[in-house]
Amino acid sequence: MASMPILGGSPPSLRAIAPPTAAAFPLRPPPRRYRPPAATRKPRGFGPAPVKRRKKKPRQGWEEDEDEEEEEEEEEEEEEEATIPEAVTNRMMRRMGVSVGAPLAVGLLFFPLFYYLRVVAKLDVPTWVPLLVSFFFFGTALLGISYGIVSTSWDPLREGSLLGWTEAQRNWPVFWDSLRRGGAAPAKPRRRRP
Repeated sequence: MASMPILGGSPPSLRAIAPPTAAAFPLRPPPRRYRPPAATRKPRGFGPAPVKRRKKKPRQGWEEDEDEEEEEEEEEEEEEEATIPEAVTNRMMRRMGVSVGAPLAVGLLFFPLFYYLRVVAKLDVPTWVPLLVSFFFFGTALLGISYGIVSTSWDPLREGSLLGWTEAQRNWPVFWDSLRRGGAAPAKPRRRRP
């Protein structure tokens, strides 16, 4: 059987079909993804505190060694105080889920209600009414984030009340102070060394 020419020419050879070799295209390393510095650090306050191991340094002098040990202990204490215990974090998440989820669900349920009133019941509901209702409930959900955090008992051993009003009254000043300071931990007075 004779080979048929393709479109008036001879069939293409294998060399013409073969993909180019790697030598034809120089290899470049894959582009590096940019990771902001905050993404490389572990978030604080979630999960148990990391266990730090001390580095052993050769003793230079008795007094210098004591000073270094005291500074390391102070740093470890500050880190332990900066992390939020897991029990408190779980309580905050539950409270935020309720204080955000309930107003958000109610706000979303009003959209079908207004649709029903306008289309099926043929009531002339002004357009500003759904806007104000959704604004109110979505704003309440946004405030629920802060209230969920503040109304939680920050003591890991104490559960707190159902609505958390007493905890909120106790925790609001601390919350506002941390916002004014830019999220920094409260300044601890340093011990003076004799």
